[in-house]
Amino acid sequence: MDDNTTCPPTATVPSTAPPPKSQDTTLNVIFWVIAVVSFTSNSLFCIVLLRKRSMLRKAHNILLFSLAVVDMLTGVFLVATPGYAISKSDYPVPLGLRGEIFCRLLANRYLLFAMGKVSILLVAYLAVERWYCVFRPIRYRNQFNRKRIIISVFIMFIVTCVLSMNKLFETCLVGNKCVSKKAPYGKYGTRAFIITYSFVAFYIPCLLTWLTFAHIMINLPSSPGESVENVNKRRRQRLLLRMCALTAAALTICVFPSQTIYVLSPFGITKIGSPVHKGFNILVFINSCVNPFIYCFTNKEYRKEFKRLLGCNKGYQVSPETEMGPNHTQATTAMN
Repeated sequence: MDDNTTCPPTATVPSTAPPPKSQDTTLNVIFWVIAVVSFTSNSLFCIVLLRKRSMLRKAHNILLFSLAVVDMLTGVFLVATPGYAISKSDYPVPLGLRGEIFCRLLANRYLLFAMGKVSILLVAYLAVERWYCVFRPIRYRNQFNRKRIIISVFIMFIVTCVLSMNKLFETCLVGNKCVSKKAPYGKYGTRAFIITYSFVAFYIPCLLTWLTFAHIMINLPSSPGESVENVNKRRRQRLLLRMCALTAAALTICVFPSQTIYVLSPFGITKIGSPVHKGFNILVFINSCVNPFIYCFTNKEYRKEFKRLLGCNKGYQVSPETEMGPNHTQATTAMN
């Protein structure tokens, strides 16, 4: 998922011709579109949840709100980071302390890619939340109250920033330019860091996510003698689980190729900045746009609120998170 890695101290960097200006312009336009769609779609989803505050009493909605904020910030940082929506040559570098902060937080992509790692951890946490909701309903209310979730999300931000701290020391301000420095921990230290960082921040959370969702799908409780209310509850759980699984699938598909290229790059197997890597990087950022559309197309409650927000809520709406119709409206109680 990371767009660059530090060259080992002994490596020789071959001279390559800069890409054609038309290619740079095309990439700039693509990233501008992604940034605008990401910011707009996730902002609308946040507004939907804020307009109907009762939705934010549910743990999964708090996590989805947090994920939307992270994706919205990704759109902002796509514009604020040189080399994406705005070419490096067109991006003015501040001087003095502001320049140092700019180089160490934005120019080296520290904040931009930190958002991606937070998204991965949030989706993994969402999978665990769904597991507790289905299999540990009594512990669920205490384990996933609003205060605990907010603290957990804050910890995710802190952990991600700490894991990425090496980037703070790999770029500095020289004159009016941001210059990359060689990693102080050498070739083998770089390899060890990249492998550890990638497994802790991507591969292990993804594996946990899919093992958790698979366990829920295989073991979701069901009984022929259940009451209508319980049947409806299980149906809502399956629909919500499907939506969360699609969100996790989109993230995995979009991020896995680029992250794997990053892991293999210090061994000379793949090359950072190659056309293949740039293409998969675009896919990474497309992921920041897709979640609100997944929510809208797979969940009736969100779709109804989106329509209401956009002023196109016409006719009778089916009960949220179900397809039961008017006779079962009362069954649509909160899952948690």
